[in-house]
Amino acid sequence: MEQNHIQSPDKRTNTFAFFSLAVGIFALFACVSPPMQLLLGSSALMAAYLSRNGRPMTGPAIAGTVMGICGILSSFVFLAFYVLTIRMLDDPNTVAMQREILRQYQDMLNSLTNN
Repeated sequence: MEQNHIQSPDKRTNTFAFFSLAVGIFALFACVSPPMQLLLGSSALMAAYLSRNGRPMTGPAIAGTVMGICGILSSFVFLAFYVLTIRMLDDPNTVAMQREILRQYQDMLNSLTNN
């Protein structure tokens, strides 16, 4: 009995869908660099769109789209957090408060290590 292994002509579609999923995952974990997160998130969206090829999206493409959108949104959140932190460090009152917090933290660590 001979089996016919017919490959779908849309092998590229599955490749783009899984690429979208992988890049979307990387976009979520690239939170230390908002520009990289934005680039990876948009790449995941483009790969998911290219995987459609005139048909509905497959599961990995949908997951890549969701993760890409979450990566793009979180890049803006982290960028705002970085800007806020930098602006906070420019204020002398905030720097004094942060030094006091760090001093208390260091005292607490010293008391734990001495016991």
